[in-house]
Amino acid sequence: THFRTHFRTHFRTHFRTHYSGAMPPSPATSRQPSATKRHLPLRLPFDAGWLFSFLAGRAVPGVETVDGCCYRRRLDAHQWIEVRVSNHALDITIPPGAAARTEDIVARVGRIFDTGADPEVIDRRLAAHPKLAPMVRAAPGVRVPGVWEPFEGVVRAILGQQVSVTRATALATTLCERLGHGAFPGPRTLADADVAAIGLPGMRGRAISAVATRVVEEGVAWLHDADALRVGFAEIPGLGPWTAEYAAMRVGRDPDAFPDSDWGVVKALGLKGPAARRWAAPCRPWRAYAVMHLWRSRPG
Repeated sequence: THFRTHFRTHFRTHFRTHYSGAMPPSPATSRQPSATKRHLPLRLPFDAGWLFSFLAGRAVPGVETVDGCCYRRRLDAHQWIEVRVSNHALDITIPPGAAARTEDIVARVGRIFDTGADPEVIDRRLAAHPKLAPMVRAAPGVRVPGVWEPFEGVVRAILGQQVSVTRATALATTLCERLGHGAFPGPRTLADADVAAIGLPGMRGRAISAVATRVVEEGVAWLHDADALRVGFAEIPGLGPWTAEYAAMRVGRDPDAFPDSDWGVVKALGLKGPAARRWAAPCRPWRAYAVMHLWRSRPG
C-alpha cells in the first residue's frame, strides 16, 4: 500500500513537470469568442407582424431570411446577423467576427425597422382621415420598412418598376446569383454589367448601370437625400415617377413620400395621380405611413 501511494505521487509530480505545458486546455476551460448582443428599444405600438411579413415577401434567398418575427441578414460568406422582437425591443445578435461593425449594424437595423418613428404622433394624424381611421385602429404602430444598404435599395426599387413583388424578388435573386456570386452586387460591378441580361427591358437595365456609375463617381450621399434622389432619377431615362417615389420612401426615408400611381394604392382608393394626392393631403407629413396602411389592407 505504501509502495502504491508513493508511486502515484511520484507519477503525478513527474507528469506535471514534463507534460502539463503541452496539454491543450479542456473544452470546459477554453474560451470561444461570443456573439455581441444589442437591445434596440421600440416605441410602442409596433406592428411587428406587418413589418416582418413585408420583409419576408421580398427576402432574397442567400442574402436574407425571415422566419416569423426573426430576420436574418448575411454579412459575408459565413456570418449572419439575427434580429428578433422581444420585450418591446429588437434583440440583435452579431457574430464575433463582425463585432467591430456593431454600431453600423445597429444603425442599419434601426433603418430597416423604422425605430426612429413616433407612432403616437403618426397614428393620431392618420386616424383623423375617415378612410384610414379603421385601419389605424386595427393596426396601430405600422412602420415604413427601410433598407439595409442604399444602393441595394434603389436597385431593387428599379427592379420592381411595373412588375409584381414576386417578380421583382425573383429578378433580385437572379441578379445576386449571376453578378454577385450569391451576395448583392456592388456599384462597380453593375456599372459595367449588362444588367438587362437577367431578364429586364434594355432601358431598365441601362438605368441600373447609370445609377451605379453615379454612385461610383459621387458616392451614396445623394441616395440618402429623398429630394436629390428624385431629381437624380428624373435625369435617367427609363425611370418613372413610381420608382423615384418608392425609393424616396424606403431609401431616402421621406415620411411624406407618396407613390400615387402605385397599383396597391390605386386599387385601395380607386384613385390615382392628382385625385389620389388630394385624398392623401390630410395625412401630410406622414403620407408614406398612409401608403403602408393601404398596402396592408390589400396584401399582395
